[in-house]
Amino acid sequence: MSKIAKSEVGTRLLLLGNEALARGAIEAGVQVTAAYPGTPSSEIMETLIEASKDLDFYAEWSVNETVAFNMTAGASLTGVRALAPMKNAGLNVAMDLFMTLPYGGVRGGFVVLVADDPAPLYSSAAQDLRFAAQWARVPCLEPESPQEAKDMVKAAFSLSERIELPVMVRSVARLSHSCGVVKLGEIERSDMVQGFNKHWELAFRWGVYGPPAGGSVQVRQLLRDQFPGAEFPPLGNSGWKQAWLVSRLPLVLQESEVSPYNVLREGSDPVGVVTSGMGAAYAREAIRDLGLQERVWFCKFGMIYPLAESVALRLLRGCRRVLVVEDGEHFIESQLRTLAQKYGLDVEISGKMFDASIAPYGELDVDLVRRVLAKYVGLSQKSMEDRRQLKEELSPLVTPRSSTLCAGCPHLGTYWALRRAMKLGAKHVPIVNVDIGCYEQAGYGMQPYPEPTDVPSQRYKSNVLYNFLDTCYVMGSGPGMALGQERAGYTEGQVLAIEGDSSFFHTCMPTLVDAVWNGTKLTLLVLDNGWTAMTGHQPCPATGQNASGEIYQVISIAEVAKAMGAGLVQTVNAYDLDQAEDAISKALDFDGVAVVVLQGECKLQEVRREGKKAPSVVMTETCTGCGLCVQLGCPAITFAEKKACIDPLLCVGCGLCAQVCPADAIAREEN
Repeated sequence: MSKIAKSEVGTRLLLLGNEALARGAIEAGVQVTAAYPGTPSSEIMETLIEASKDLDFYAEWSVNETVAFNMTAGASLTGVRALAPMKNAGLNVAMDLFMTLPYGGVRGGFVVLVADDPAPLYSSAAQDLRFAAQWARVPCLEPESPQEAKDMVKAAFSLSERIELPVMVRSVARLSHSCGVVKLGEIERSDMVQGFNKHWELAFRWGVYGPPAGGSVQVRQLLRDQFPGAEFPPLGNSGWKQAWLVSRLPLVLQESEVSPYNVLREGSDPVGVVTSGMGAAYAREAIRDLGLQERVWFCKFGMIYPLAESVALRLLRGCRRVLVVEDGEHFIESQLRTLAQKYGLDVEISGKMFDASIAPYGELDVDLVRRVLAKYVGLSQKSMEDRRQLKEELSPLVTPRSSTLCAGCPHLGTYWALRRAMKLGAKHVPIVNVDIGCYEQAGYGMQPYPEPTDVPSQRYKSNVLYNFLDTCYVMGSGPGMALGQERAGYTEGQVLAIEGDSSFFHTCMPTLVDAVWNGTKLTLLVLDNGWTAMTGHQPCPATGQNASGEIYQVISIAEVAKAMGAGLVQTVNAYDLDQAEDAISKALDFDGVAVVVLQGECKLQEVRREGKKAPSVVMTETCTGCGLCVQLGCPAITFAEKKACIDPLLCVGCGLCAQVCPADAIAREEN
């Protein structure tokens, strides 16, 4: 039995934050959970999948977050407890139903567990999804520690059932990937009876566009009680569902008022620190380091939307100045300012808005909070300035390191073949659009970078495959951008898009359909290494197994592309450079929709399963020192004393370098 599946009350385990979040769902008796891999949230589902084998609940890797969210939401309507974990960008994909589901609410407890990334460390954007909870009018909880993460997720399911709404629990990268001792609690079950009633408590409960029927009368009375004297617009179709959602606010506020996760400690000075989540952990340490425990008021909100008014007002009325410390944007600060205005309170609130005390970007850390707080209360910052200066003096000693693909990665072969296939003359400025995945590493090389210019079209040469890619945003953006560049009439160079196998199924297929439907030229390379590799080698539809390791049919990318009407579809071996170059050349020249599937299993997975092959070696007497093999970008290849070298500890014997070498100076070592 997995350690997370243990149900002994009182057992203490050292858990990753994501493991603790998963344990909270287990203790709440979660019955259905689904997700798509995405750092920093991936370990949540990995933990749940392992535990599901022992505890008999359903857990899956879904093809994307929309499928995962819709699936778990549907389960909750039947009265079972369901969980949808995802990273920040994942909620963008699931946003349609996330914003609409609250209009009718849920039956079984439904928790949306979001791992934000304020830095951002692992994401394209540092979006703050607390605002999404406010926008959707659903409660949001934010834990400070792994223990609180476990407890909050467990409590969120019960809260969801009491208020009949989804509940968001927000983690951040630092919490998800930090460890702490967690005391386990009982694994419970909801006492809700499973079933389905489309008129449960409200007419046409689960159909957002359903006719108002008798439900509008009930909702109107709730709103008249909540907003006495207000004028009400006509309610029709989904309007009365929106009105019902608004009518839930007093109940949600009541829950916030009694939340055990809100903490307020008074101080001797009329100065307060308001915080939440990891910001609270940093603020506690900063207050202790500066010796301010008795002087400043300390207020931590665990339920961050909506804020408990009684707690907030007690703080605002007891302080003349308040500093808000929160990871992300000015979410709590905005709510405090609204309350201060509502009640006419003369209190100075500082944070990330207006004349910001804390810069409104990046993530917090203890040093930053300590500096801000010392300045805020007028303490000397000399020791902290000395520490900052020391860091600046030491930073030049840190060796710069380029982003790299792994030794023997099939993408190395793909990019080598692509560079040879593309027209890269002096007058050609191609556009290579790529999406998020391992393969994006070829977009970022080591400094120094070229100086930016204002020339409309300019080609930047690189002797290595790094710095080779041009646009990189989110999953699915590359093919769509390529369509736009073609339709804009761009003719100064070739235009293509690159996707991974998991990304193809996640977001790419609609763009492929669009290209065929509208007759737009599209050259699409799909890098099929068999796994969702960048987030931890989770299976995908191209793997041939599901989350539990059960063997299922491989869904062929090539067959899908053919079924969608692509005019040219080729499948080639990414480790055969001549074959790959020929296929890519044909695709680039094809006047229509061309798809090349470049297959080669991730070497990390192959080595784990089969062990390393004999490493390649350089025959020094034959090597001419041309350096071409180094340009392949494999981290196992180095250069010393005007000769190529191969690190046998890193080399996995893929054979790519031997194909690149013009002098036939590289061969595989005999066992």
